[in-house]
Amino acid sequence: MNKLNIGDVVEFQIEKIIKGGFVGNKDGVEFFLPKSLSGLKEDESVIGKNVKAKVKEFKQNSVVVDRKAYLNDVKKKIEELNGKIVSAKVTKVKPNGLVIDIDGISGFVPRDEIFYRKIDHKKYFDEGDEIEVILIDPERRVFSIKKVLPNPWDEVKNLNPGDRVKVTVSHLTDYGAFVDLGNGVEGFLHISEINWDGKNDLTLGEEIEVEIVEINPEEEKLRVSRKHLLTKPAAEFAEKYKVGDIVEGIITKFINVGAFVEVDGISVLMPNKFASFKKGEKASDIFEIGDKMEFKVITISPEENKVIVSRKDAMPNPYEAFAKDHQIGDEIKGKVKYITDFGMFIDLGDIEALVRKEDYEKNYEIGDEFIGKIIEINGDRIKLAE
Repeated sequence: MNKLNIGDVVEFQIEKIIKGGFVGNKDGVEFFLPKSLSGLKEDESVIGKNVKAKVKEFKQNSVVVDRKAYLNDVKKKIEELNGKIVSAKVTKVKPNGLVIDIDGISGFVPRDEIFYRKIDHKKYFDEGDEIEVILIDPERRVFSIKKVLPNPWDEVKNLNPGDRVKVTVSHLTDYGAFVDLGNGVEGFLHISEINWDGKNDLTLGEEIEVEIVEINPEEEKLRVSRKHLLTKPAAEFAEKYKVGDIVEGIITKFINVGAFVEVDGISVLMPNKFASFKKGEKASDIFEIGDKMEFKVITISPEENKVIVSRKDAMPNPYEAFAKDHQIGDEIKGKVKYITDFGMFIDLGDIEALVRKEDYEKNYEIGDEFIGKIIEINGDRIKLAE
């Protein structure tokens, strides 16, 4: 205790609450922090808390300390630091930034304030490193390293949306990539803007050309697109094929509205309505990924980057074949496929037929066998009755 002097700053852990304040112990010395000088709430949440305070006076068995005086001193020093470039020591390297010390005052440098680029700061700093920082948030004691350095964003103020620039892929993520303009400024390239098929085919360090979509040097924000500079797949498709052509393709992916089909390396869409002659049947119900077959080109729209193909239009029409082999009055057998408010649909193999509610009397369930007579044949509309 005789090593301490009035005004010294001490740090200790609060161990208990007693009448009038808080008590802690360090190196065999008991410290008493009066509640009026603590700036703390008198509840159990403060137990175990590390605090700094100034030595106020010495009692027989303890040292009385003043935390408010310490905080006031810190506040004054922080105010003096505002806007100045100062030296600091790194006391802890964390995933979200650096904890620093400036003449006994602790501060924090968030990782976004360390470099202008997306770099893993943990590889560049160690505890004990001396660094230069500038205060940017006095209330929270937040400092910046990068604001001490020349701002590379000043070099790109003349760039505008639509400009083309060469960049290097500096960081890859699940949702896209970051690209470096060469001076430390990084832009974001979303995965949907890498190419027209939405796949990330970039490699780290690759040099590419991109188009600026959005730029705001003040907010250090830059978004770019690569696909805008690439030939649209629909335009490439139009150079090889025309509407009505029969092409060979492979089912590559199912979506709610249909399936994607790859034709000569180009991804095109087959809507569910073109998957089968049966109404309501989805592509995912009848095909599997990797199925290879012929399709008919229905739509090519380069401007909208849209190509639509049809499986059913590339096959012989089973309704036409049915009409050749059957006539009104023929008896036919099938299975109930699904039931609606107005009737039920009967699966006849490659086609299906409708039985209106008024044309049957028995109670049917899905999967039941149905035997009836043909009462209408009209294109893809076939009606049966009991």
